[in-house]
Amino acid sequence: MKNNKFIKGIVAFFAIFGLLGFLALAFIFVTNSSGLSSLLTVVGLMKSQSLYEPHTDKMIEGATAGIVSSLDDPYSKYLNKSQWEELELQLNAEFGGIGVYVVELDDGRLGIVSPIKGTPAARAGLKNGDIITRINDQSAIHMTQDEAVHLMRGEPGTQLDMAVLRPDEGKEYEFKIIREIINVPSVEDKVIGDGVPIGYIKLNQFHARSAQEMADSVNRLNEKDIKGIILDLRDNGGGDFEASIAIADIFLEDKEVVSVKNAQGEETVHRAEAGSVKLPMVVLVNGNSASASEILAGALKDNKRAVLVGEKTYGKGVVQTVFPLRDGGALKLTTQKYFTPDGTDINKIGINPDYVVKNSGAEGQDLQMERALQILKEQIL
Repeated sequence: MKNNKFIKGIVAFFAIFGLLGFLALAFIFVTNSSGLSSLLTVVGLMKSQSLYEPHTDKMIEGATAGIVSSLDDPYSKYLNKSQWEELELQLNAEFGGIGVYVVELDDGRLGIVSPIKGTPAARAGLKNGDIITRINDQSAIHMTQDEAVHLMRGEPGTQLDMAVLRPDEGKEYEFKIIREIINVPSVEDKVIGDGVPIGYIKLNQFHARSAQEMADSVNRLNEKDIKGIILDLRDNGGGDFEASIAIADIFLEDKEVVSVKNAQGEETVHRAEAGSVKLPMVVLVNGNSASASEILAGALKDNKRAVLVGEKTYGKGVVQTVFPLRDGGALKLTTQKYFTPDGTDINKIGINPDYVVKNSGAEGQDLQMERALQILKEQIL
């Protein structure tokens, strides 16, 4: 009897589940009948009338990407297998490529940001601000950032042909660059300052090893008896969310770093535990400081741990979660909005620095750095 009741319960459960599924499909069909009809018509016409043979797998991939794009969110994307592999390589910070960062500009063009020192891109002469016009034999005019990065990656020893427009000269240059294994260091450091030793740390991106690299960098500088730190987040487009929390933990002690809210309004507060660095700090930011850079800058600013110098940041106050899919691809989906410790929503707004300083563009002159040094020395002396 017990077995019969159990079996009947299972049957009833699946019957109800099936009914609900049918009703859901019926609701979708009724409320979107014209759209579904058009979709089926398009597929039918492609199958029967197209000069070119449609591929079912590509149609499914395109439909999946289209569904995600309907969110009208520039950060939510369907990643096919190769795109997902590229993102994993970027987060793990080791890949075959030329060693350059690419940013999607407001006008849709692709710009080069900070070629990595010692890489093929830097040796070839690519510069910050160059506009990519062609990669191999493909025009970059309507190319996405992900597509460009994918084309630049490749087996070490292979050649990449590339053309860029240099706006300040009004000329286009062509480059032939041999790819190498790029071990991407996220942190560069040195001692600067006349008379007063100041530690300068340039954080290029946030990846899996960034927090450890930052800790190592601070330890190296401390051995040189520095009196203060300038942390340069300019042109840092972000990266790994967890890395921003871990780096903030180096400089903040028992303070809130950032709070995030999900689609259901549930809030999670991330806090620093026991920061070991107490030296005076100035943080450099600009319009390309985004995402994880803004989390770190906002935490240091709101907790009065550092002052910010430069220009208003980009304004990306949302967090993406990556969900691997069965086809080998992944869904990168915006799942949370974040707020600085003061509760400020910076999305599409950015963070205003304490001291607004614009660089003149003159060769070899860095007005933002000069102002940061001046402020830091005033705090130390």
